[in-house]
Amino acid sequence: MRIAECGAKIRIPQSEFKEKILKEISKKKILTGTVLVPPILFLIVVGPPAVLSAVVVLAAFFGLREFYALSLPNAKGIERLTGIVLGLILCFLVIYTDLRTILPFLAFLLLMLSFLFLITSQNLPSTISGIGILLFGILYIGFLLPHVALIRNLPEGRTWVLFLIVTVWAGDIFAFLSGSLLGKHKLYPKISPNKTVEGLGGGVGGSILVALIYSHFFMVPRLNLGLSVLLAVGLTVLGQLGDFTESMLKRSAQVKDSGALIPGHGGMLDRMDSFLFSAPFLHYFLLSFLKEAR
Repeated sequence: MRIAECGAKIRIPQSEFKEKILKEISKKKILTGTVLVPPILFLIVVGPPAVLSAVVVLAAFFGLREFYALSLPNAKGIERLTGIVLGLILCFLVIYTDLRTILPFLAFLLLMLSFLFLITSQNLPSTISGIGILLFGILYIGFLLPHVALIRNLPEGRTWVLFLIVTVWAGDIFAFLSGSLLGKHKLYPKISPNKTVEGLGGGVGGSILVALIYSHFFMVPRLNLGLSVLLAVGLTVLGQLGDFTESMLKRSAQVKDSGALIPGHGGMLDRMDSFLFSAPFLHYFLLSFLKEAR
C-alpha cells in the first residue's frame, strides 16, 4: 500500500504539469502565433524602417483603444477619442521628430486635457483621476511604444530590433516553462498569481542564453559577453515589469485580457506589454553605447 501511495505521489506532479501545460498552450495560441510571427519578422528583416514605424503606429492605436476601454469604461466618447488621438500624435512625433517638437507638444497636451475637462466634466471629484488616466495612457503607449521604431532607425537597427524581440520573447517562454515546472514561490500574487520567483530566474537565464547565441551567430556589432548579459538581464526584468504593469491595469478593471483582437492571445496590450519598458531601455543604452564606440 505504501509503495503504491509513493508511486502515486511521484506521478501526480508530472500529470499536473502536463495538464497545466495543455491548459496554458492552446491550439488557438499556437495557430495564431504560427500565422502572425513569421510576417512580423519578415517585415523587420526585409522591410524598410518606415514599414516597422507604420506597424508601431497601428499597434499604438489598438493599444490606446484597449487601454481606455479598460480604464475609462464609463467616460464620454469624446474623452476616450481625445486620448487616442493625442497618443497617436505623440507616437508619430517621437518617431519622426525630436525634443524640440515633442516638448512643446507636451505643453499643448496638458492644455488640451485641461480644456477638455473644463467643457465635459460634470462630476468634479472625478476630474483629477480622469485627467490622470488620460495622460498616463498617452505617455504609457504613445511615448514608450515608438521606441521600437527608434531602435530600427539606429545604425544596424534591424539587427537590434530582432535582438530585442528574440531576447524578450525568450525571457517570456523560459519564464513560463521554468515557472510551470519548478515554480513554488509566488513572485507577486496580488497582481499575477501564476508568476513565480523560479519563473523569473528561468526567464533571465533563458534570455542570457539566447542573447549570447544571437550575438555570436548574427554578429551584433561590438557586443561583448558582459554587455550581452547586461542587456539580457535588463530586457527580461523590464519585460516582466511591463507585464506586471499591464496585469495591474487588468486587475483594476477586473478583466482577464485587455481585448480579443488576437485569437488565443487576448488584445494588443497583452502582446506588447513586455516591450513598453524594455524598448526604451535598449534604445537609450544603444545611444550611449554607440556614441562611446565612435
